[in-house]
Formats: sequence, C-alpha cells, structure tokens
Amino acid sequence: MSDLWYAPVPRRPVGYLHPSRMTAGRVAATARAAARPRHARTGLAARLREHAGRNRCVLTSTGRAALELAVRQTGAAEVVLSTFNCPAVADAVLAAGARPVLVDLDHVQGAAFTSVDLDGRAVVLTNALGLDEWRAHAAQIHERGGTVVLDLAQASVAPRVLRRFREAACPIVLSFGEGKPLGGVGGGALLTSVSLSSAPVAGAAGPRRRGELAPLRRAVAERIVAHAPGFVRAAVQRAQSRTPGWSNTKADHLPTEAGQVTQGEASRWEVASAAALLRTASSVADEAALTHERVRSAVVGELTTCQPVAADPDLGPGIELVFRRPGQRFLFARALAEGGVPSTWNYYPLHRLAPYAAFAAGSMAGADALWPRVLTVAKQPQPRLTAQFLVEAMVAADRSVREQEAGRD
Repeated sequence: MSDLWYAPVPRRPVGYLHPSRMTAGRVAATARAAARPRHARTGLAARLREHAGRNRCVLTSTGRAALELAVRQTGAAEVVLSTFNCPAVADAVLAAGARPVLVDLDHVQGAAFTSVDLDGRAVVLTNALGLDEWRAHAAQIHERGGTVVLDLAQASVAPRVLRRFREAACPIVLSFGEGKPLGGVGGGALLTSVSLSSAPVAGAAGPRRRGELAPLRRAVAERIVAHAPGFVRAAVQRAQSRTPGWSNTKADHLPTEAGQVTQGEASRWEVASAAALLRTASSVADEAALTHERVRSAVVGELTTCQPVAADPDLGPGIELVFRRPGQRFLFARALAEGGVPSTWNYYPLHRLAPYAAFAAGSMAGADALWPRVLTVAKQPQPRLTAQFLVEAMVAADRSVREQEAGRD
C-alpha cells in the first residue's frame, strides 16, 4: 500500500500546483462582470464559440455536467475512455445513461482506444499525461465508426489552444473549476454545433447557490498567501495539514460508489470569474508552456531515475515524470518537498476502483505497471517557481534518490 502514499507536501512552499489567478485586478474584473450578469454570460459564450469554431456554447455548473451533456449528444450506449482518468469522467458517462468501456494506457503509445470495437460507440479523449489524443487517435476512431468527445478540462483554456481544434468535428468540454489551469472558481462549458434539447436554460443572472462566493474568497486568500513571506506560507501549510479529512494516503479517499452529477447552468460568479480570467489566459498559457519546454529540455539526459513524458505543454496542468521503478516516486517527491517544490500523482486507474472495475475491457497491464511510477510537478506561472529553480530542484531530487538507493545496497 506504500504506492498509495501521497507526495509529501512542502513545509514551506516555494510554489503551488494550482496557484490562484485572483489578483486585485482580476477580482475587480470579476466583480464588474458579476454586476452585469447577462452581458458577462453572453460575452463569455460568444468568445468561446468564436475561439473554438462552434455554433453553440452551454455554460454548465461543472465540467462533469458539460461532459454528461456531450455524451448524451452522441446518443451512444457505450463510451470508451482510458482507465487513466478522474472518476468524474466515468461518473458523467454513467449519468448520461451510457456504459463506460475502460481501455489500457501507457506513456509511450497512449490510450489503447483501438483495442476495442469502436463502431457505434463514443470515445472520450481526455489527453491523459498531457498526450495529444486527438492528433494520435481521432482519425482511426472515425474510420472505425466511433464518435469523439474532446474533454479539455485539464488543458489551458487559451484562444490559441481552442483554435487548434476548430476543425475537429466533435463536441468540446471545458472546466473552469478550482484546480484547473484557467484558475476559475467553478463551472464548465460544452462547445458544440448541435442543438441540445436537454441543455440547461440560461437565465439573465444565472442561479444563486448557497456558498457560491466561498471559492472566490478562497482564491483571493490563496493568492495572498502565495505572495506572503515564507513563515506565513509555512504556518498556513501546517494549519491545512490539521484540517478534517487530511490524510497522507489515497487509500483513505478511494471512492466506494459512483458520484452523482448535478445538472444546471453556471452561476453568476462562476461566469464572471471565467470571463475575467479568460482575458489573460493566453499569457498564462504561454508562460506555462515555455516553463514546461525549458524544464523538459534541460532535464532530459540529466535525470537517471525518471524521464519527462513527451507531452503537449498546453494539454496538461503539470510536468509528468515517469520513474524507472516503483518506490522512486515517493523518494523524489520528498526531496522536491524539502526544497519547497510541490508535486502530486493524479492517476489511480479507474479499473482498480470498486465502482468502475466491471467496465474494464481486456488487459490493463500497461496502466497497472505505470500508475505507481508517475509524478506530476508544478509548472503553472508563479513568482518563485521559475524554470531554472525547477530544473535545479529536479536534478537535486534525482541525485537524492540515487544516494538513498545506494545506501540501501
């Protein structure tokens, strides 16, 4: 069960995996947008439609709600997806009344979509590990009778990224939730060129939900902490580690049943924050991609215990590392944490979780061998976490792992 240990958390963080984007200027822009909810809603939808080349944009309460609508749009009774996915993806498929079909994945070949019959089935592409699944698999999926749904929940929501998929004849799903690259406070979107009878009807202001301002307050507080002196960041980290539900192992957080998907439209503040953040999304995405490329090019050949995945820097929130052996991931993450660098691992295969095990199709040898060896390192733009700092931290962590393994021998 040691493979289920979470990556150690830095006692004094230099940066964060999902840094808040809520500067004073963006908070003000969010407030202005919230004061004109109809204008913000129509403006955000119009900009997303234009960037993605779609005729319709449905702003939903969550990304998974948008994915459920997309799956319903396909009319498929079975939906193929990689086992390397968030449970929310499978939950959305189930909520749409379809049956998930889980396929294997490795970090070189990607998801084994063509290992199963695709005729009449939908296929959800989520770009696991930051791999460009549209470029790698879409043509074959269409040739074999499948229908593609492109889920960009983990991708940078920047105009140039959406424009890459203007000619992709498929629905696109976005997420503006906490922890996503856009840095929003919730909500999602379905971009399509097909009318949806089951889509939520947008009101002038959007629904009012209890506690809807809490994520915005949280984002503002996180921004303040991230720019505070080291002793403040350390104190906040200590306090968070004492909150109810905190655990050092994923074993305490594995779902025992499929989650529910609440369908509805995005709220006033979710739309307002997404509209404000989208205006600077291009510069944020460009900086994150540049950091990714600089770090990857610098550490390839330098690291001996792991190597970065050859990922598309726009399609994932972090830098994915694959280790040679299980156990090295934790040692590497601990060394990073000692230097203040955060890391995590997001991929616990769906076929290993009780609610979804019955949906596995064929061997999962690739995913079973891979998941204990994957680590995600922060790359999102923030003042202290520069590319050079990350490179030096990774090289030092690699050296630490080698020394610890040599000591055991």
